[in-house]
Amino acid sequence: MLRSKTQKEILQMSKSLVQPLLPNFHKGQAGRIGVIGGCEDYTGAPFFSCHSAALLGSDMNHIVCEKLAAPTIKSYSPDLMVHPYLYELSNPEIRSRLTKDEYESLSKKSTEEILKGHDKLDELIDSFVLPKVLQLLNRIEITIVGPGFGRDPLMLKTLLRIIEQIKVMNKPIILDADALYLLTVDTKLIKNYEKAIITPNVVEFDRLSKALNIPSVLNETDFDKIVECTERLSRELGNVTVFHKNRKDVIVKKDETLVNDFKGSNKRVGGQGDTLTGAIATFVNWSYHYENNLWDTSDHNRLSHDVSLVIACFAASSVVRLAMSKAFAKYKRSLQTSNIHEFLGEAYVELFGDTDEFKL
Repeated sequence: MLRSKTQKEILQMSKSLVQPLLPNFHKGQAGRIGVIGGCEDYTGAPFFSCHSAALLGSDMNHIVCEKLAAPTIKSYSPDLMVHPYLYELSNPEIRSRLTKDEYESLSKKSTEEILKGHDKLDELIDSFVLPKVLQLLNRIEITIVGPGFGRDPLMLKTLLRIIEQIKVMNKPIILDADALYLLTVDTKLIKNYEKAIITPNVVEFDRLSKALNIPSVLNETDFDKIVECTERLSRELGNVTVFHKNRKDVIVKKDETLVNDFKGSNKRVGGQGDTLTGAIATFVNWSYHYENNLWDTSDHNRLSHDVSLVIACFAASSVVRLAMSKAFAKYKRSLQTSNIHEFLGEAYVELFGDTDEFKL
């Protein structure tokens, strides 16, 4: 059982999953990650997720966002590929295709109504969104869904449809932010889909627990109870991986549980969770590459799927927490998420060493 091991032992094990840089690798083999999210009001969240993945070593990193959000996100960095494939209901291109009554009716739909049946929203998605999104999803290995999505009816229905398509493709998916809101409304959304990872913070975890009739741990002082409830949430969802962001991160997959209490930052700012999600995507993607023997792993004791998945999440948590600690030491109360990104590379090297030498 992993929980009986020290943090130092877990980090040593996680080095087996760190993908080396080899001269025979071509662009994309160290990771092709997609972030689906970002609307006109929330552009930072998908950027931080995608940028974090890039800084930690993923080769090709895509953001699929609402059309009006794309120019802003593109302006943050030329290193990420930004695709303006999503639409809010109020987008002029969509609004022009709806009558006044249709627009008002769709705008007033509850989330529960949005999730039911096939309606005008689906027609718009089938015509304007899915053709382009599906082409990109075919090239992506692991997808983060939810950052900066917002609660627009068309966006939420699009999120549902994209999650369904990823499940059909049998690819790993990480649900964060507004995707977790969708999950509280429909807890069957990713039930029994074992390639799913959810990353709730304390408040999101409380909402999910209530939706599944699990006792609340929002103000719980007994940390063992928090761990127990996290394990129960994973079971109730059909053994999906749960990464419970708390004062100590709790990571659960079937019979494996890890707790990470590495020192982080004493200041909390918006975007830190998005940075973590991008890191998780990178390390988890490498764990799948490890399982597929993309590089020579004959010198290591083989790790099982569940163990490698949990360790990958632990490694991501550790590198982000160390970067947060370093950033806080420099910036104190003025710390912002972009400052954490300054230290991701340094934190990575400190934890995993210089693994970037060519191995001929």
